[in-house]
Amino acid sequence: MRKHLPVAAFLAIVLAAAPAAAAGPGADPALDTDLLDAKLAEFAAAGDYSVLVEVRDGDQTWSAASGPRGFDDPAEAEPDDRVRIASLTKSMIAVILLQLEAEGALDLDDTLGEHLPDLLPYEDEPSIRQVLHHTGGLRDYFLYLYPSLAESDLTEFEANHRTHYEPEEIVAIGTQDPQWWAPGEGWSYSNTGYFALGLLIEELTGNSLGHELEQRVFEPVGMDDTYLPHHNSSGFRGDHLVPYITTGIEDEPFLDSTGLSYTHLWAAGAVIADVHDVNDFYRAAADGTLLSAEQLAEATTYVDTGLGFGYGLGFFGQALGCPDDPEAIYFGHDGGGLGHSTYSLHSPDGERQITLTWNLDDRHERSDPDQLGRAFAGLVVAGLCGLDIDEGARAMSLPDLPATENPQIRG
Repeated sequence: MRKHLPVAAFLAIVLAAAPAAAAGPGADPALDTDLLDAKLAEFAAAGDYSVLVEVRDGDQTWSAASGPRGFDDPAEAEPDDRVRIASLTKSMIAVILLQLEAEGALDLDDTLGEHLPDLLPYEDEPSIRQVLHHTGGLRDYFLYLYPSLAESDLTEFEANHRTHYEPEEIVAIGTQDPQWWAPGEGWSYSNTGYFALGLLIEELTGNSLGHELEQRVFEPVGMDDTYLPHHNSSGFRGDHLVPYITTGIEDEPFLDSTGLSYTHLWAAGAVIADVHDVNDFYRAAADGTLLSAEQLAEATTYVDTGLGFGYGLGFFGQALGCPDDPEAIYFGHDGGGLGHSTYSLHSPDGERQITLTWNLDDRHERSDPDQLGRAFAGLVVAGLCGLDIDEGARAMSLPDLPATENPQIRG
């Protein structure tokens, strides 16, 4: 049985001071493009996959790509290639709900049942805020949809990944068993909950989720390369990295998941974007374009997950310990789109940013996890802290993902 599910896990970074550079008055935060080029090459080589990345420091931007668009595609990847950003979609869902609350359409402390009385089959219903926080006790639908994935068996995925579902069907699949616990009594990542929130947005606005994302997020920010696919569609519009899932089979190690129906992800993770638009989104969340300062503060008030990071309203928070501001909590999200893995992290003011994507949705057997973890941390620390971890800091390897029976899985 594979220990790790093919969904992205939070890639925690531990940045510790080293006697020389990191212990001094602070590293120069300006973008060091030579360092970033070197760290990108190390990360792409360690994972043996294609990578897209964009780093920003105020008005400075560095973007790059490494590798081909697909393992059998001779075309080189470009930084503006599109990918499934997966659970980064959750930050966008949260932004819309915060906007609707400001408009008086709801209170985040309402229960879902006050607006959608027949959606959840529970007497003790979570509040909207608890669902956003993943403290509502809701299970995740993925292991019901594809139970064999927990055993490294892709048979069910290959047979059913093009099947289309209505959002209500996904919620019903994910709520067929009792809640993990009473709302507010624990933290458990739930894609099911964000499907329910997508239905809530449609109920409150009378419009499709795609329409609300376009009008409230994509257009105001200028995210011209971003879209939510039509409900019964699959595939991509325009140039993109080919997404793969690892199979564990020696002669066929990767499965192309391009044809996945986006109804399997929808409000929990179906948005398609490039790394530039993702950085635009998170900067717009911080600079007042999408949220007020009070709303952003509410969204980035984190509950303890017990996994080394905090989770707010659709945003995670992670302390990096960068020498120029060691107490800063960086915000963002990660996402595993059954073939793409994306990680996006931003300084509290949205000025220092990194978004990177690679085209495998799991750490695979051909990679050394310690080398991969250090290479990943090296790229992130170079982007956000302006440091070379081999000279001025130490970064620890990736933590283990939760075991398959643990409810705290992430999408």
